[in-house]
Amino acid sequence: MSRDLAKKIGIWFLAFFLFATHIFIRTVAHADEGTAWNLMVSRTGDCRINFPSRPQMVQQSLKMTEEGLRLNYDVYLAPFEDKGVCLLLIAQYPLPIAPGNELAGLEGLLNGIIGHNADNKLSFAKVIDLKGIPAVDFLVQNGTNYFRGLAFMSGNKLYLIAMEGKKGSLDEKVFGRFSNSFQLHKQEK
Repeated sequence: MSRDLAKKIGIWFLAFFLFATHIFIRTVAHADEGTAWNLMVSRTGDCRINFPSRPQMVQQSLKMTEEGLRLNYDVYLAPFEDKGVCLLLIAQYPLPIAPGNELAGLEGLLNGIIGHNADNKLSFAKVIDLKGIPAVDFLVQNGTNYFRGLAFMSGNKLYLIAMEGKKGSLDEKVFGRFSNSFQLHKQEK
């Protein structure tokens, strides 16, 4: 898959998932940090992560080409107290990303998040090594909200581990607990 197509796809599916997240935030109860977190295994069984409460899942499939190639993704969402919502997005591209284009896809995702709202500002973004996989660790904020994330690609899948909520309520300890609980069951090539 080309670099430009990877960026465009990242931006398109991001818009839908952000819309779904905002709806979810308004309609769910809040979790308590003191309670036991809930282990969630992805629908496809390729990863697992602990959420602060039982997550809800939203599935979407978007047609990408006239030939019928589709981008499929699952978004798992769970509230955390009044601080926001924890989410895991797993997007499966129809074709593997060409080696070396992974960071371009992650850049497209990050640009989509920033471009979602004209007031969004990138507070920081850094490329890190996540168990041998290049990942982007970032924080985007605007006047009222934050979006804290960690994104990486493995095989033909993009993974986004994130928290979103009201600015000033970001709890890095909770984000660390959430993101560090993520485990990829198998490394895809």
